[in-house]
Amino acid sequence: MGFTIEDALVQTGEQYQLKLLAGQAGCSNTISWVHMIEDTTIIQQLWGKELAVTTGLGFQTHDALMHFIQRLIRYHSVGLIINTGKYIMDIPQDIIDYCEEQEFPLLTTPWKIHMADLIKDFSMRCLSSEREDRQISKYFKEILTNPKTIEESRNQLKDAFDVDGFFQVILIDIENSDQFDMIERRRLAFQLELYFEKVDSPYSFFWHDGYFAMIINNMSVEELENLVESMYKRAKKRMSHNAIHIGIGTRMENLRNMILSYKRALAAVHMASQFQYPMVFFEEMGIYQILFSVEDQQVLKDMYYRLLEPLMIYDQKHHGELEQTLYHYLSYDGNQQLMAKQLYMHRNTINYRLSKIRDLLGCDLSTAEEKLPYMLAFYIQKMIQKNKSAKF
Repeated sequence: MGFTIEDALVQTGEQYQLKLLAGQAGCSNTISWVHMIEDTTIIQQLWGKELAVTTGLGFQTHDALMHFIQRLIRYHSVGLIINTGKYIMDIPQDIIDYCEEQEFPLLTTPWKIHMADLIKDFSMRCLSSEREDRQISKYFKEILTNPKTIEESRNQLKDAFDVDGFFQVILIDIENSDQFDMIERRRLAFQLELYFEKVDSPYSFFWHDGYFAMIINNMSVEELENLVESMYKRAKKRMSHNAIHIGIGTRMENLRNMILSYKRALAAVHMASQFQYPMVFFEEMGIYQILFSVEDQQVLKDMYYRLLEPLMIYDQKHHGELEQTLYHYLSYDGNQQLMAKQLYMHRNTINYRLSKIRDLLGCDLSTAEEKLPYMLAFYIQKMIQKNKSAKF
């Protein structure tokens, strides 16, 4: 969450005589730090989310000021405060319009205001907010690691979050991010947070157990879907060298149930990574909701091999296709006529193979109860084959 331009206007607007000219829609963006900038060279060194402050010494012409603002937007600055009255007297209307169009907060403060005081004040507020955010992240991590701490953490979080409201967890898997050092991971976290636009709801963003985790409070389903899709598109475009997979847990009411959203987000991100999907919502996983929620995944592997091993051994010895025949039999709900038509296979061949399958499995496959375990086995097979090297 952190210290925002909106906070700056409310808390210090009168003190520093701040005037917002454009970009109201971007005022909820968090400020990571404050930089005095009089030359565009330094801009490419910024991490993002910085608030720029200038006297306008290096940007006294219209074109120089426009180029400056365009560079700030390109490098993800959260806004600009211009100390007017000496080098810049008035802001051209087309520049104001451009900032409004880009939702880039543009503010002014009069020359009599000491910018050193403003920068020091804002920087201290950023540091204080960063400490608070770290502490909030710590409480959430404690809940995820040890749910028994939830009541203690609940009391600590209630001033910043609606603990009786709705919580939803998003997990982001960045390829090889578990091998990055703390600095590289922090850089990635900064980049990812930049891609989450217009987050007005309370949230916490942190690294936990191999994933970047985002816990959002009281955001509607539609808003969250738009947020995640926008974030993925922007991140994919700018981080094309890293594969990105996102898992979205169920929206749960009350902080006490937040752990369930986390576990479901974990199942969703496992499926996204393993099947190489960009993002997966837990609600849309179908039967995989159950399969990816099983903590002991070896149980699923054992089930798969136990059920289908007789067919696998037979096929290997005789170059047969019994395993595939069973799969098609179950997929077509036992309709042999439809199987023959769709697979261009003679009915006698199908009957022969099914007879052999029943003998090897010791099962008639005549009821839904008999078919279900084998259908699940093929779902598990798909999980294994999609990515044998994944977290399975």
